[in-house]
Amino acid sequence: METPSLGAGFSYSIQGAWSYLLQIGLDLRLFYWCGSTPITRKDQANMDYSRCKQILHDFYSENGIIDHFERDNLYLEKAFHEINEMWFRNLECIKEVKYLMIAEAPLWGKDKSYIYNPETKNTQFFQKKDLERVIGLNVYNKLDFLNYCNKMGLLIIDISPFAFNTEDTIINYRNKTSNNPYGLTKYQYRGLIEKTLTTFFDIKIQAISLKKSRNIKIFYRYRRVMIQFNDLIYNSFVKYDFAINENEISDISKRGGGIDGFKFRQIIF
Repeated sequence: METPSLGAGFSYSIQGAWSYLLQIGLDLRLFYWCGSTPITRKDQANMDYSRCKQILHDFYSENGIIDHFERDNLYLEKAFHEINEMWFRNLECIKEVKYLMIAEAPLWGKDKSYIYNPETKNTQFFQKKDLERVIGLNVYNKLDFLNYCNKMGLLIIDISPFAFNTEDTIINYRNKTSNNPYGLTKYQYRGLIEKTLTTFFDIKIQAISLKKSRNIKIFYRYRRVMIQFNDLIYNSFVKYDFAINENEISDISKRGGGIDGFKFRQIIF
């Protein structure tokens, strides 16, 4: 007599149970997809926003927009803590970090748009189809997408602690022009990253160093970010013993804003 399989039926039962938990509003949030449980995260505890707040306050003051600071900071501080909670919980789900993609900062906003928020959709930053072309499998939803990324050891890290955008903050990451007077100049942008490096980016790199592969591959989502910041950020990789040459770090961007599938496949394979 054949033993019944637990495959598809069991899978659907789990999915149904999860849907029920969502409906009754339990805040299980971000550790459910890998079965992880909340643990004490020393590195996350060191992500103190107070230093970032002071840097931001000084920046607003120096640029004559201090009247906007309190309003912007309320949003930015809350976003900082929620985003980092998601990021560190996701890091727990990865056994070994084999690929590290460097980004800028989440759009976040009222929809909390972020790559590691399973309740928001993928954006042009990293679409499901971009992953499907590399792994050769169908990716059905955001949860599926995160599962595949975690299993393959792909982690995304932002360089900036500030979730600036054009709606929730007076400052944004677009180039400063006459039509966008509150965009960051390259000098301003680099200054903010340099000042927050030790209290933000370095703390995450230190956490990754405990899980990094000996042959980890590092690449940028956007070429312009690589050109502007690679010399600065590379120092962090040296500090935490990432055995990678600065010239080996590349990007996967293409003209028009999407991901270059050929470049991406070359890195993964």
